[in-house]
Amino acid sequence: MMIYLIQIQDSIAQTKELKSLQLQKLYEPEPVAFTFETIGWKVLAVVLCIILVCTSFILIKKYIKNAYRRRALKKLEEITSIVDALIILKKVAIQTFDRNKVGNLYGAQWLEFLDQTGKKVNFSSLKKDIETAIYTNDEVDSNVRAAIILNSKKWIKTHAR
Repeated sequence: MMIYLIQIQDSIAQTKELKSLQLQKLYEPEPVAFTFETIGWKVLAVVLCIILVCTSFILIKKYIKNAYRRRALKKLEEITSIVDALIILKKVAIQTFDRNKVGNLYGAQWLEFLDQTGKKVNFSSLKKDIETAIYTNDEVDSNVRAAIILNSKKWIKTHAR
């Protein structure tokens, strides 16, 4: 108990001493200059330029590589019959997959090929309507025509290489 009282008295004395002290102004260091003159900034600038050039090169290459898709989609907008749409699909497929692989395909095999190489396309379900349009040269229902053109656009946009 006695030790406890001594500690309290010491803390009261220290508090009185602190009150009597005059606080001085804090020492603040000089502000650090923010400049781009150090080597780290130059290295960062070079790395960012390399990344920008590489990214631009990749995007331009992809744009050029997909030019045939844009041309095919533009031609698909101008078609008047289902046969024209299928001709455009065949040309795109030959250009993309090689004549030896695609040139011999027709009928059900051709439609299965389109279904397998495109994403979310379904030409096989339209087989009867496509055959009617090709072999009898009759115009199909406008809903069927729209479905074939929509599948054609999807295939051109999404076909695998």
